Amino acid sequence: MCKTAYCILIERAAKYARSQDCKLRVFFERAGKAEDRDLVAYMRILKTQGMPFDGANSAGYGSLTAEEFKDIVRGEPRGRTKATPMLQIADLYLYPMAKGGYDPSYRPYRALMGHKRLIDAHLPPEELASRGIKYSCFDRIKKRPGLAGPSF
Repeated sequence: MCKTAYCILIERAAKYARSQDCKLRVFFERAGKAEDRDLVAYMRILKTQGMPFDGANSAGYGSLTAEEFKDIVRGEPRGRTKATPMLQIADLYLYPMAKGGYDPSYRPYRALMGHKRLIDAHLPPEELASRGIKYSCFDRIKKRPGLAGPSF
């Protein structure tokens, strides 16, 4: 997983956990020694330096500080094998989320949204850009429900 995607994912999960007055613990599927080390290193950066983006360019996203990450995210990420059942949930959600970014009529995406299984189903439209699913890597063909336009 690239550093950008990881940092955005963890920050948005941490923001949601904070909004629910909860803490966050991160688990990931092991991929290899170097990749696993990278994920742990990314978390250490978040907890010591905050988000690794230009503050002026990302000001509209309400980035968390290093102190906020330390307070919300417990410990370091822990690697698990594919045999861990909860890790399989992520695989089942990822493709519908990605495809829903450019085809909101995709049936599995609609089902997840309809059953409020995606973060976007719990957020008001004005918070989607800073707390919802981030689609910056995809050219979007159609607007997602609830958005005035693409949020790259």
